Amino acid sequence: MTEEKKDIQAFWGALYDSLYADTTDITREQLLVALDALEDMFRLREHMAVVEMPLADLNGKRVLEIGPGAGGHSALFAHHGAIVTAIDITEARAEATAAKFKLLGVDERGCRAMQGDAEKLPFPDDSFDIVYSNGVLHHTSDTGKAVDEAWRVLKPGGRAVIMLYCKSSWHYWINMWLCVGVLKGKAFGDINWLGRATEWGGKDAQTVENPITRCYTRGGIGELFGRYKNLSLRKGEFYFYLIPKLGRFYRRWQIKRYGTHPGGFLVYGEPWPMQSPLERWLGRIMGFAWFISAEKPPSPGS
Repeated sequence: MTEEKKDIQAFWGALYDSLYADTTDITREQLLVALDALEDMFRLREHMAVVEMPLADLNGKRVLEIGPGAGGHSALFAHHGAIVTAIDITEARAEATAAKFKLLGVDERGCRAMQGDAEKLPFPDDSFDIVYSNGVLHHTSDTGKAVDEAWRVLKPGGRAVIMLYCKSSWHYWINMWLCVGVLKGKAFGDINWLGRATEWGGKDAQTVENPITRCYTRGGIGELFGRYKNLSLRKGEFYFYLIPKLGRFYRRWQIKRYGTHPGGFLVYGEPWPMQSPLERWLGRIMGFAWFISAEKPPSPGS
């Protein structure tokens, strides 16, 4: 493993501890309730986990999730009948996902989680019906190589469902580039300044820096997925509370006005502050997430 990969592993391991240390002691009954809440939250947000991944179509499908976090997405897919394999660069995240599979009893039908590298997937060619990754591949050393690995392990006719950060967004240009990059001077002299400025959360003070975060234009996504067909892009995820300094005041008002949703527990370690209708609308125009769906062409003659 390269030094950069070790740094990536160290950061995401520390973030796991900060976010999820208090969410590991959960019963099967609590997990089932939490999964119902997670699905409801995803529907409210029009998240790709329910839009580009229609849950009713997953029964019996072989799904690979790259970067499962604490396992909420993988557990949801498995709960709807998918045979899920999850792989993460950090051992703790893989173990948390495997524990959820065990609670659900889906490990008995082949659901599994392991530690591994998105750029060197330990699976044969043509192994999965769907490769899913939510906000992960823009944090690896070579995103293009990871996207190519997803192509390799997809069956002909299979789909990649992937979220990558959107450069043509309010969050990138105003919150990050202007406020952090220019006004705070972080963008000058540091090629990975965006990584240093993003991703931390949870209860612990940050002591480890995020080595890599990338954002993509529509054209950049087209280049990454050039070998795929039926490429579909959709924007989402806009939050006023992410505006530096002023956002914390909005967040207090937002929670008071709209409340929180328990669906955030499995994926953020805490309830999710619900978006306003304006934020949901703005997300479709200038959101920070590209929700991507693309297909590997069928084999000739199939």
